[in-house]
Amino acid sequence: MLNRGKGFLAAIVAAFIISGCGGGGGGGGGPSVPTLLSATPGDSQVTLNWDAIPGIYYWIWWTQSTVPVTIGQSGNAVGGNVNVLPPYVMFGMINGLPYSFALNAHAGDPNAPGGPQSNTLSATPRLAGASWAPCTASGGTCPQGAPTIYGLTMGVNAGIMTPDFGIVRDYLAVGSGGQMFVSPDAKNWSALPAQSACTPPGGGALRAADFGWSTFVAVGDNGTVCFSGLNLNNPSGLGLAFVTTPSTANWYPATTLPPGLGTPNFYAVSTNQNGWAALGGAHVAVGSGGTIIYSGDGQNWFATTKLASTTSDLYDVAYNFCLVPNWSWIAVGANGTMIGTIDPTGGTGWTTAGFNVATTKNLRSLACSPNTVQPPLPGYPPSYFIPMFVAVGDGGVLLTSIDGVNWSTPSNFKIGNVPVTTFPVNIRRVTYGTQFVAVGDNGAIFTSLDGVNWTQQNSGTTSNLYAVTAPQETLVPIPNGYHGVVPFGYSVAGTNGFTTFGQ
Repeated sequence: MLNRGKGFLAAIVAAFIISGCGGGGGGGGGPSVPTLLSATPGDSQVTLNWDAIPGIYYWIWWTQSTVPVTIGQSGNAVGGNVNVLPPYVMFGMINGLPYSFALNAHAGDPNAPGGPQSNTLSATPRLAGASWAPCTASGGTCPQGAPTIYGLTMGVNAGIMTPDFGIVRDYLAVGSGGQMFVSPDAKNWSALPAQSACTPPGGGALRAADFGWSTFVAVGDNGTVCFSGLNLNNPSGLGLAFVTTPSTANWYPATTLPPGLGTPNFYAVSTNQNGWAALGGAHVAVGSGGTIIYSGDGQNWFATTKLASTTSDLYDVAYNFCLVPNWSWIAVGANGTMIGTIDPTGGTGWTTAGFNVATTKNLRSLACSPNTVQPPLPGYPPSYFIPMFVAVGDGGVLLTSIDGVNWSTPSNFKIGNVPVTTFPVNIRRVTYGTQFVAVGDNGAIFTSLDGVNWTQQNSGTTSNLYAVTAPQETLVPIPNGYHGVVPFGYSVAGTNGFTTFGQ
């Protein structure tokens, strides 16, 4: 398991620790000098490994430079993480800047003076998405039974807490036949027991999953809407309590649905993450025939009001976290359809008016970036930014928009520095974490910082890919009492139960 301590300490706190706890290189009570074996860069983080001895406590010291770390009152260490075990993920660092690391050991008492320091290793954090590890790789466990996975999400498991009160985060995958799978790290998957509340009638599929404000939501064919998490119908708070006891997973059908809704196929669900219903929190689900419903709690759903509606199938919906003008929510669908609303709850004012869309191809997904202009110097915030939406779909169509109104294929669209007019395959889904990641047919994965210049990645599969999610971090319980964390990455899934994790 991977370990995370309590986070970075500020420089002044580190200095206090050094002076008060004997962090210098020759202090008594420390065992032999540890050896720092590796420092592996990730996205905004570095994973450290060393030759740990059972029963020994370790402290990590770091500095933002390539200069060797020196521990002590006159040293250059500006931060420390205490009482940790390997592998250990140092997170919250700035991509593109070099960092140096060293550690020392504390025998018997974790707060006693430290022994001599280790060697120094340096690493420079970089964006995730350039290296992909399929679940078929050694040590991974794919979703059993070779299902097609259509939806992925990640969220807090409100019912499982680690010994040090860390809250566990879990990946959830949904797909054909209403099957549901869970994973602590997006690499090792296990099946949830069959959930009658989430099994689409007639053998249909679950098409999407979402997590917002302590509630997981899954939607699918033939009007299927179900939820799990902290809510009035689940006072035990077990939520997705599948990490140690899969049989206790609690899923429920939607408590209320709009009258006359029928049984549309739902293709997407998303959240604005703004809070409970009283505070403007919302989930929005979209589907066949232009269906749009919304909910403040994930369990009670209502019909939206529309200024101008559509009967086209809607395949994805996204909240405007990027402050692109004109819309709070946008949904995309068949034949280049777009519909949006300025209402943050997604409940009113949906309209197709005001969109200038330069395609009639089916649009399958959209995502936004708050900043598509890179800083002039690594590690320094830009003096300005340009937020941007990206929409993708059939025939490899790519549309971008900086105002949410005017959508077109960028004139300088490139893949690997080669000018193109479309992606070479159908694109099924796009997301944004620290960059855009788009997935599609035949194992296609493309990444981009700006939505215009794209790089094709090696996914390790020819399976069609339908789902992608970008978590901030995943916490897992570990025996030593701390909660661990796996490196930031993107999880992708598709046909034949295939998943892959991009770091």
